[in-house]
Amino acid sequence: MSFSALSKNELSRIRTEGKCCNRAELSGIIRVSGSLEFGGNKAMNLRITTENPAVARLIFVLLKRVYQLQTELIMKENRTLKKHHIYEMFIERANDILVDLDILRLEGDAYLLNDELPKSLLSKGCCKKAYLRGIYLGSGSLSAPEKSYHLELISHNDYYAKQLMKFINQTYDLGCKVTMRKKNYIVYIKESEKIVDFLNIIGAHQTLLEYENIRILKQMRNNVNRVVNCETANLTKTADAAFEHIHAINIIEQAEGLDGLPDKLREIAEMRLENQEASLKELGELLNPPIGKSGVNHRLQKLIELAEQIQNRKEKP
Repeated sequence: MSFSALSKNELSRIRTEGKCCNRAELSGIIRVSGSLEFGGNKAMNLRITTENPAVARLIFVLLKRVYQLQTELIMKENRTLKKHHIYEMFIERANDILVDLDILRLEGDAYLLNDELPKSLLSKGCCKKAYLRGIYLGSGSLSAPEKSYHLELISHNDYYAKQLMKFINQTYDLGCKVTMRKKNYIVYIKESEKIVDFLNIIGAHQTLLEYENIRILKQMRNNVNRVVNCETANLTKTADAAFEHIHAINIIEQAEGLDGLPDKLREIAEMRLENQEASLKELGELLNPPIGKSGVNHRLQKLIELAEQIQNRKEKP
């Protein structure tokens, strides 16, 4: 089961007692997953669709609890995806409900779509959380943390998406941003810590724990890989340097011998031949008296320069 489905199944089981929170949650769901159809005599019909059966059951319960409305739930085949079903509810003459949920506003004799957030439903902290939960249930998605850190809320309205982003950032400081994809406007979060905060706000605590477990394991694997890569790079660098040192010492030994070298250079040359896999630090600790890494490197560079001079003399006619 995907993380989106897992989280929505968990959230759909939440039953808040307060009517204010039920209205806020229902408003959020309908705002992003409902569509309006004009009926006769200024009537506005409402069609609500979702691919998640748990979300469909929740909408059914909320409509009955808040408005004592018994709706028919219809399951249809999704011809686009060909592997999921669509759950649909249709409400005729939904004007009063839509006005009560602050989705429509009445100006004179005309009903107009309200692009603003339903401020009348967001006066309490619990209602703000319920509204965001409804938005997520209606149009949200959550990527598996093994792949990427990404949570998004989809809207069809540019202005509303920006208002939603502003509301989330000002209220909870989650660093949301808005982007456009095809004809939709996406409010998204990409920071793993902020995604965890969002899941906590809307009440998806079990999903949050599972998400955190995977995120921590992923970070541990990344840290281990980083250390291993660093160690491998250091070992490769040490081996390459040792090969260069030994090659230079062999040139000197074959051409002139090591006995004619100054004592310090002869000592480090013999020590390098005896300890071919040792690092510069380890070589310095083997000398008597011990010297630092920079001192060892300085002496070995002198041997490399001497070997280059011997090679140059050989190449001259």
